[in-house]
Amino acid sequence: MKTTFFIVLIMYPFLTFGSDKFQLEDFSIQLEQITSDPSHIWVSSGYTTVNPAQNSVMGVNDFFSPPFAVRKFNLKIKIQADSHLIRDEENLGKNDVGLLYAGGTWFPHKIVRHGTYHWLKGEKLISLGVTSELIPLFGQSGFIEKVTVKNRASVPVALKLLPELVSGSPGMLSLSQWGYSVPEPNAGQAISVASDRWANESVNVGFYRENETATLAPGKSMTATFTVIVNKKEEQLPEQINAALLEAETCNAWQKRLDAHTKNIPSLESDIDGLTEYYRRSILSGLICIWENPAFVFNPFFATLGIDGGGICTYLWDNAGYIPRMATLMLDAHVMAVAKKMADIDLEQYYAFAPDGTGIGVKYSYSPWAFTNLVSTIFKFIAPDRELFDYSKKMILNDEKRKSENNLIDYGYQHNLLEMRGTGWEHCVASPNAERSWSLQQLAEMGKLIDANEEEMNDWKRQSDEIITAVRKELWDEKEQWFASIYPNGFRDYVYSIQVFDAMRAGVCTPAMEKALISKLHDRAYLGSHGITSVSKSDSTHFEVIDTDWSGGGAYSGTGPVLALTLYERGYPEVAWDVLKRHFWMGKHFIYYPQEHYCDRPMSPAHKRANEASGLVGAEAVLFGLIGFQPQYNGELYIHPQLTVSGNIHIKDFVYRQNSFEVNLTPKKMVVRRGGKTIYEGSPKRVKIL
Repeated sequence: MKTTFFIVLIMYPFLTFGSDKFQLEDFSIQLEQITSDPSHIWVSSGYTTVNPAQNSVMGVNDFFSPPFAVRKFNLKIKIQADSHLIRDEENLGKNDVGLLYAGGTWFPHKIVRHGTYHWLKGEKLISLGVTSELIPLFGQSGFIEKVTVKNRASVPVALKLLPELVSGSPGMLSLSQWGYSVPEPNAGQAISVASDRWANESVNVGFYRENETATLAPGKSMTATFTVIVNKKEEQLPEQINAALLEAETCNAWQKRLDAHTKNIPSLESDIDGLTEYYRRSILSGLICIWENPAFVFNPFFATLGIDGGGICTYLWDNAGYIPRMATLMLDAHVMAVAKKMADIDLEQYYAFAPDGTGIGVKYSYSPWAFTNLVSTIFKFIAPDRELFDYSKKMILNDEKRKSENNLIDYGYQHNLLEMRGTGWEHCVASPNAERSWSLQQLAEMGKLIDANEEEMNDWKRQSDEIITAVRKELWDEKEQWFASIYPNGFRDYVYSIQVFDAMRAGVCTPAMEKALISKLHDRAYLGSHGITSVSKSDSTHFEVIDTDWSGGGAYSGTGPVLALTLYERGYPEVAWDVLKRHFWMGKHFIYYPQEHYCDRPMSPAHKRANEASGLVGAEAVLFGLIGFQPQYNGELYIHPQLTVSGNIHIKDFVYRQNSFEVNLTPKKMVVRRGGKTIYEGSPKRVKIL
């Protein structure tokens, strides 16, 4: 006899899509491999995100589905086998402690967990195999918990599944309130108002169950489904739900997402250990940031974080500063609407926008550069756009009004920059001063495409050169062989921050300065066994291990691959590979890339966000650094591969301006195909391919 259980939260139209490039299974990973804190393990439909209970087979914790934040929630399911009660909860003891968690698999659309129970009770063996599937709902706010139980004994067993639901404090926050932190609605405990129904002042919670009991013959199984749904207090909960349909909607939504948002992104296969996994999980780190809720300002909405409920909003610095090329490949022409919305919120006041389009945050020192970085990419990948150019110009030139007589800008204290936890990288610093030079150069290059005033363009180039001179003269210290941070009172501090390499990327360093910077990239300074540290270990004044983000002990997840990309761009491929390969463990031990991670152990800080869109930088470093795609403002495309180790890399279906490219690469040979036709075969070198 077969039975079915479900837990659900909402509903959407049924569609079937497929992707011949990536399948959902390509992004699966065994939960036993994961070194993330349990609070970082979630699964999202792009509408609801939900957290399984640690080391349980069927337990479920909080879930989020803007505007709903369901906190202090818990679902447990016990199994009654004949008269014996089997609990499912983390227990570290011996003897009969209940259902034993036996591992599981994470998929983009669900988490599958397994459990086992095998005990002689009196003279009867009770032997059960249990599999659960935790499925976040798409189009409705909630989830399904689907449970299959198999009788492995040689005699029949009477089973009953006994769910226990703690409704917690579900609440609502307006879409404008979904900022960086995990939302905390001011909501009371939901109380029981009817059988399987709870409510508080703002939210209803509905619980739906199917096929709770069965008598199983030997070798037979039952499947039960439990569904949880939340909605607004003034709305009716559905009387019944179709759990099978709801499950299919989530699966189809994810298949459609793959089809739509990887159409320009190539697949990659390689025999270089760790590269394929690292690349795929980098792509996944972007895919899980795509939300599809028609109430949001955009559908799809590209968030910066969000898998754990925090950061379901779009940050300029992360999405434009770190991943402009991958975001453009992923969002295609929609990226222009995102960029224009950034301009619309007024980046002179805010650095991000919430799901409803409301500006949030403050003015940020890196915003002119980050916005220009995105606009520059749009010009190269899609087409010139006067509106975006004009806003970029406005931001850059307004920033230039702040410069002092020595052509540098004082950017103030930590909260205006990258928030170290001590005095150091403040006021007149190499970055973002160096990025001012780069931004003015790009403004001049983009200006050629829209017939900007020639005198203005020449002036921008002149200003760029003056900034380069000022950074070298005022901030570089020949004795220290490093950049100084200069305070208004004349105090000079020397912070061995990874941010120094942003100045190198901006092109302000002489070859001798670059050589001095690169000499610090070794194991006693910036390099760790599992990545890089944001402050050099040799800098005893500023280095720490708690704030891995920008103060040491590790780094923001985008920082390491950006450093590798910078080194490829500046022509140091051996060092670039040394940096990049130290991150390959992440593809084997993280589901998606977190806000930051340690550099000397394969873990991430539990107190920081579980995911970050900047995880896409890994793929950006591979495609535009290691493999070396180089889009140009005039629509041309070059490739300049820099593979320095033995191995094969094959990428297929990289799409640039409606042209599809395939590349086979070894250190000694490269084959490039465009539209299926071989256009280059020979030794790796810089080649024009479009």
